[in-house]
This record gives sequence, structure tokens and C-alpha cells, in this order.
Amino acid sequence: MDLNKWRHAVGVADHGSFTAAAMRLHISQPALSRSIQSLERELGLVLFERGPAGIAITAVGQPILEQARALLGQAEALQVSVRDIVRGDAGAVRFGVGPMFATLLDQVLPALWQPKQSVTVQAHVLPVERLVVRLLRGELDFFIADGRAARGQKAIAVEPLGEAPVGYFVRPSHPLAARSNLKISELASFPRVAPNLPEATIEQDRDIRMSSQVSAGQLNCERLDLLVRMASGSDAVLLAIAPMIEDTLASGELVRLDISDLRHWRADIVLARSALLQFSPLVRRYAEAFGTAVTNRIATAA
Repeated sequence: MDLNKWRHAVGVADHGSFTAAAMRLHISQPALSRSIQSLERELGLVLFERGPAGIAITAVGQPILEQARALLGQAEALQVSVRDIVRGDAGAVRFGVGPMFATLLDQVLPALWQPKQSVTVQAHVLPVERLVVRLLRGELDFFIADGRAARGQKAIAVEPLGEAPVGYFVRPSHPLAARSNLKISELASFPRVAPNLPEATIEQDRDIRMSSQVSAGQLNCERLDLLVRMASGSDAVLLAIAPMIEDTLASGELVRLDISDLRHWRADIVLARSALLQFSPLVRRYAEAFGTAVTNRIATAA
């Protein structure tokens, strides 16, 4: 089906003459006439009656030209939609971040998502093992988190974003705040607030594993901002990636505990995606924005 021929036919119907339609369509009148004649031969019917007084749409041509007008409208809408998708201004993006990276949503999304664009965004804050499962199921386009749980998965491509220090943080008036060279065992009697962590991170190192042993109460959730407030308002000890709470540290609301056996603890931050599927322009734009936000945070905190 040649849409140009239908565009010519609808133009003639709309303007009531070949001369006016040719001028509007920026085509010569003989070329327009040949286009209409060719279309009528293909259809095996006459769309226009030609006479000294001009042209008239035939009875059989009337409903056909109405459908052609609707078809051209759909084709134009399709072209606009394809253009927006190619530009990254339309479509859907589904991504996730680990709990320690939840503050990235506040930083990146308000500048990235434009309400007037035809873009659907699904953002998830989940423990990394659940992010891995969702990515493998095709339910996410990418995620940003500590990468240990994603490595070794052949179906997942991992882009390193950098390493960042992990530590324990307390309010400045906390009993442990002014101490240096703390022992891991001294943490156990204080309440602990922390995101739900990947098991791989806890199990990799004896000292890190020991630091997770708590005899007091614990609060684990995906709301890093809530955990920060809980630590700043009590004697609870917060576990976090330092660059992800840089504003809180800069304001002095929390300070890092000096635990010599944990100074080596660092998060291996990655952007994980399907190894088989390519990003759409929209997904690429979101992935690059969040990846850049992470690397900038790490660089600033270094």
C-alpha cells in the first residue's frame, strides 16, 4: 500500500480540485493525476468523477477516502511516536536501586522525568538479590547496587561504577563517637539500623561478618532517609555507604565510627543489565544519568 497515493487522493477530496491539491501537496498537477489514476487502477474502482464543473467523490469512493483519512492520521501518529522513541522522549523504563542508593531517586528523577513526555517510569528500591531475580525475569531494564550478587550470572552484564567505603555511623553525642580504634565487639550492645543487605557482602569477610552480630534491637528497611533519622535521634548505629549519606556527614548530623578492622570495607558498585538485550534510547538515558550520579558521588567523597 502506497501511502503517498492515498495522501494524494485525500488531498484532492479535501480541496475539491486537482489544481488546489497539487499546490498544497507541492506536486505538479499531471503527476497528481497520474497518481490518482494509478490508485484507481489498483483498486479497480473510480474514486472521483471528473467533469467541466470540477470533480466529485463517487459514492463508493466516499467511505474509502474516510478510511484513508483515518489511516493517514494513524501513520502520522506512528511517525511521531517512533521519532519520540528514537529520541528517548517516549516509552517505558524499569529500573531498581539497592537500599543504600535510594537517595539517588531524589537526586536524579526530578531532573530526568518530564511530566509532559509520554514516558512511564517504574523505580524500585529492593535488596540486591531481589533485583537480580527481577532482572533475570525481564522485569527490570537495569539496576544499581553492590555488584557481588550479580557477578557470575552469565545472563547479566555488569558495568563497574566504582568502589565506595562502607562503615558505621552515629550521632556526634553517641557514646562511641569520640573513640578511636574501636573493636568490632563494642558495637554489639548498641541498636542497629541498616538497609537489608546482600548476603554475599556479609559472608565475604570474617570481620564484616562479626560486625553484623548485634545483641540489641535491629531495624532493617529500604528507607535510607528513615534510617538516618533513627540514627541521628538515638544511640542506634547506622550501616551505610559513606558517599550515599554525604550530605548528612557534611552537616555533622552523623559521624563515622573509627573501627580499624573495618577500614578496608568497600562496596563494589555496579550497573547491571541483561547481557542479551540492548537498551532503548530512553533506558540508556536513565541508565547513564544514574550511573553518572553514582560515579560523581564516589568521586566527591574520595
